[in-house]
Amino acid sequence: MKKIVLLGLIGLMGLMANLTQAQFGDYGVRASAGLATISDDLSTKSPILGAGVGGYINYTFHNSQSVAGELLYLQSGLNLNRRGSNFHEVLENENTLSVRDGYYHAYYLQLPILVGFHLELPVRQPGHIAGLVLGPAVNYGLFGRCKDRVVTPGNPSPATNYDYDITGTAKDRAVFNHLKRLDVSVIVGFTYEYGPWRAMLYLDHGFMATSTEPDILRIITQNMGQGDGNIKTEIPNGNNTAFMFSIGYALGSFLDD
Repeated sequence: MKKIVLLGLIGLMGLMANLTQAQFGDYGVRASAGLATISDDLSTKSPILGAGVGGYINYTFHNSQSVAGELLYLQSGLNLNRRGSNFHEVLENENTLSVRDGYYHAYYLQLPILVGFHLELPVRQPGHIAGLVLGPAVNYGLFGRCKDRVVTPGNPSPATNYDYDITGTAKDRAVFNHLKRLDVSVIVGFTYEYGPWRAMLYLDHGFMATSTEPDILRIITQNMGQGDGNIKTEIPNGNNTAFMFSIGYALGSFLDD
């Protein structure tokens, strides 16, 4: 990972040195699918299907006289991405066990700004190009839904039952009543190009906690055992993480004009 980050920084410095000779390159559409989850969250049970659609545009440096101008480029665009997670917890409250189950399905508009490095492969048939991309992305939550249900078996009293269920109206289940809308992530990926086709295998990891506030259900009790009693500790909120594979198609190029 450190080597990839270093390569991205070197590439960015090379691009900055050639900005005066930059120009728009090719543009196109893409779709992605993979596994999305909320990492660093002890309640996470399993990932959901991550997905995305959008468009991209490349910013090239072919007019530069340097070798870096042929190998490096910038890429941006807009994507609509599906992120979220399934979760499951067994909770203990004064020797009473409760079970929490649910999911988050959230849709984000994403603006990536990536540094790319690509090189034609030395194979018999020309046109096979492989590379790397690295850079930040800004994500803004648009819509989604959630389910969060806690059930305490064997406790039938409505007055004391710990049952809790967000299954009411569509507004009650709106996911961004419970998650932050803004997220900033980093994208690291491997790319492959052949003709108009573009493929990328990448990691998209968010750096902002997803929850709007500390989750009261995400608190564990530790027995210190030396007269200190029980110490309650909050579990950190999680971050959006997705392992994705995308297929793109170049619709045209500004370089043809």
